[in-house]
Amino acid sequence: MIRPRYALRLARTKLKSKRGILTTSIIVSSVLFGALIASIIVFTGIEKSAVNFVEKANNNHYLVLIQPNIPRNVTQLYENGSINLSLETVRSIKAFEKQYYKNEREKYKTAGVEYNPELEIPTLTPSDYIDKTLPDEQRVMINWSSPVINAILEQKFTEYSKIAKNKFKDIQTLGNKYGATNYYFQEYTQLQPLPSLRLIQNDKEDFTSKRIDQSQTLTADINAIHNGSYGFSDNALLTRNLLITDTKNIKGIPVIPTAQEVASTFGSQINVSTEPKDESQKLSWLKSVQEKSKGFIYQACYRNPTEQIMLDKIQSDYVEMKANVDNENYIKPSLIYNYPETACGDITIKSDTRTYTEKQNAIKLESNQKKLGTYIAPSHKLLTFEIVGLTYAQAFVYSPTNITDFTKGLLSGSGYLSSSSYTASIPTQMYKTLPESMRFDDISKDMNSSYLPLRNDEFKDSIVAFDTIDKAKNFLNDVGCRSSDTDCSKLFYTEVYGSNYLLIEEIGKLFLQVISIAFPVLLGLSLIIIWFTISRIMRENRKETAIYRAMGARRIDIAAIYITYMILVALRIALLSLIFGISTAYILNIIYAPDINSTASSVFGIIGNAPAFTMFDPSSPFLWIVIGLIFIISLIASIQPLIRNVLRPPVQDMRNE
Repeated sequence: MIRPRYALRLARTKLKSKRGILTTSIIVSSVLFGALIASIIVFTGIEKSAVNFVEKANNNHYLVLIQPNIPRNVTQLYENGSINLSLETVRSIKAFEKQYYKNEREKYKTAGVEYNPELEIPTLTPSDYIDKTLPDEQRVMINWSSPVINAILEQKFTEYSKIAKNKFKDIQTLGNKYGATNYYFQEYTQLQPLPSLRLIQNDKEDFTSKRIDQSQTLTADINAIHNGSYGFSDNALLTRNLLITDTKNIKGIPVIPTAQEVASTFGSQINVSTEPKDESQKLSWLKSVQEKSKGFIYQACYRNPTEQIMLDKIQSDYVEMKANVDNENYIKPSLIYNYPETACGDITIKSDTRTYTEKQNAIKLESNQKKLGTYIAPSHKLLTFEIVGLTYAQAFVYSPTNITDFTKGLLSGSGYLSSSSYTASIPTQMYKTLPESMRFDDISKDMNSSYLPLRNDEFKDSIVAFDTIDKAKNFLNDVGCRSSDTDCSKLFYTEVYGSNYLLIEEIGKLFLQVISIAFPVLLGLSLIIIWFTISRIMRENRKETAIYRAMGARRIDIAAIYITYMILVALRIALLSLIFGISTAYILNIIYAPDINSTASSVFGIIGNAPAFTMFDPSSPFLWIVIGLIFIISLIASIQPLIRNVLRPPVQDMRNE
């Protein structure tokens, strides 16, 4: 058998022949494999960067937001979305109403207060919209202004809570089953939003501001401070957003609003502009907002329902008097209030022309309310807030169409279920360190009864933490429905929280789908190109092969020469593929990575803690598989022409030449 060094020398000599065809084949094959190598490097970089961001965002955990799915028959009286009440429901409402007002009479009698039947608000009222074929008793609609309705719903929920299987303890049982490592709460505060809580700016309360700006479909609302919407979140859920962690010198209620709202609301005070549209400028803008808003103090005034009624009277009296300024027969209200002279100041009386009887009736009404336990004295409280962190308001992207959308969607702060999606967050543990004078614990809960499930500690929104994405995914899919599922039959709703880590899996599936199509096509093209090149070279070198055979070379010697030749060709393809693939990935990283890194860092929220986002990572083992396939494909492509060449009679080839 021919010695390896001789086979190598002869193979290298053959590389000098037919250089044009060989060079073209090598370049084309290298470009094809180089494109695959570049794709692997870029995808590996994106995937690892995404994982790093997710782990950093959630303190190396994967979080799931879970909310109890309260059945519709508990939270509403209508059935199956119809406006028609069943006869059974109508009669049960009437029976409840009768007992409700009977209890009210007993309550008044016990308190020694005269009962006025005219105060009873009917629970059901006739309706012309109901199907006229139904009996008159059933052709009614719910009167939502009746206190009986809230009492009915509250009783329904109380009864449901006794048998419910979707309380927090049930969440813990399920979480432990799926390997959960921790549990956190999302809570509402006792603070009521606008107009009960008004932002103070330039030492003034804007009493004309009564409209709550609609929440955005964002990870956090850009109107939360304006609306007076605040919610408690565990410190562990806000780690990436905190700018201040030392609670010793905090001068107000710690709050984490969005950078966008801080810039639009307090921009003139802290000297920052609104968010730029150019993605490349957002990172520096966010840095500026963070630096200048850290520790910023602002105030808001909370006024209880009684003072809200007084403010409404001031406005309505003003409008009425303005409309009747030229009416000589107009009689002004007997009791007129003044707007507070200072921010969060007292509401004073402007004029009081009430008769003795009117004053006595007012005193009697107040006395009766105190006896019944329904009296609420007018009160207000000035609240001081301090910005201790920022979030970045960003759309929750489920189906990214480009790398920027992928980056933004990956780091979206929370799902649609979360109360934090439309509130400014107050870190729970930081709040509890405040002295009592700075807190708002003394403000009573004036929430509507329809929010009873949210006020019950057993039915709070919860965050479940897992140490692997697979555990979190299994919990998501098995335990709950998505918030968009209107016909959910499970006990819970679940969404990803903190970051949309499921996108990592989606981008992986997309890459595999592309590779599953492109890879066989690429291998097939390379196989054809190399086979065509080798076939042509062997066909044109038949005389040379015949001479070797005539000189005593065996078929295995000829095969060794050409196999060595193909290994050298494959080596050139592999080297060029690596050079082309690595260079392409590196150039793409230089061009696109800075903008993506800027976007990722800004969406991430805290610039100093954000990991680097890169598109260049050549550590994937798939690269070695591709290199190995280059040699395998080259050898496979040479089998057929090599066998045909060595089996031909050498005499015939020499005669033909």
